[in-house]
Amino acid sequence: MDLIDEIGDFAGLAAFIGLGILALLFFAQSRDLRRLREWAGAAPERDAELTEATAGIAEKRSEELQRIQEEQRRREEAVAAERAAKDLREKRRDRRERGLPEQTRWERLRDRVTGDPTGDGFGRRVAVIIIAIVVISVGVAAVATDFFSGSEDGGSKSVLDPASIQVAVLNGTDVEGLAGRFGDQIDERGYSLGAITNSPTTFEQSVVMFRPGFKPEAQHVARELSINEVRAMGDAIAAVSASAKVAVIVGEDKTAAGAG
Repeated sequence: MDLIDEIGDFAGLAAFIGLGILALLFFAQSRDLRRLREWAGAAPERDAELTEATAGIAEKRSEELQRIQEEQRRREEAVAAERAAKDLREKRRDRRERGLPEQTRWERLRDRVTGDPTGDGFGRRVAVIIIAIVVISVGVAAVATDFFSGSEDGGSKSVLDPASIQVAVLNGTDVEGLAGRFGDQIDERGYSLGAITNSPTTFEQSVVMFRPGFKPEAQHVARELSINEVRAMGDAIAAVSASAKVAVIVGEDKTAAGAG
């Protein structure tokens, strides 16, 4: 019984010690799990920091590469300029040795125009000047063509053949026979006489109307008859003008002139 008591005491002590060790392991594991969760939760922030750091490094490398390329380009330009200057000196020395002027006429002209003895950019300047001259010439030609050919707003500058213009004459007043008398005037001036009839409505002022595309012809007729107003032909006038492209509507202002 004494042996059992002693074994029980040792077993209890061992169990107590084991429980303490188990408790320590449990707390250590809990601490590690908590740290692992915190580390996993901070992953987006770490990714952002890593991305930012990587972008910063890439930007610095890009800037450094651009700086190196720019320096290389400047060195190449300097070498090319030095080579061109050397070739120019050798060329002029060769011309001196042969008893010729150092510069040709073309080179002297180029230097006066550009102030560039090496000729860099001279061709581009000449091309720009030529293009500008061509553009200005085309513009002047277009304006001159428009001026001499005439426009709808300013009247036709070219000579129209009256016989090719069919003109209808409409009486826009209550005076009988007025359209016929103006028709005689149209015929005497060599125009192709169209329909002679009454206007659907009365007009205080005489007017010359035209179908689309025949405004210059209408202006020509208006000048012949001393009529100031010219405008597009409406549907009502077009209906009574038959196939005529121009219609003269005689108004009240022409009642006295119709007799002469």
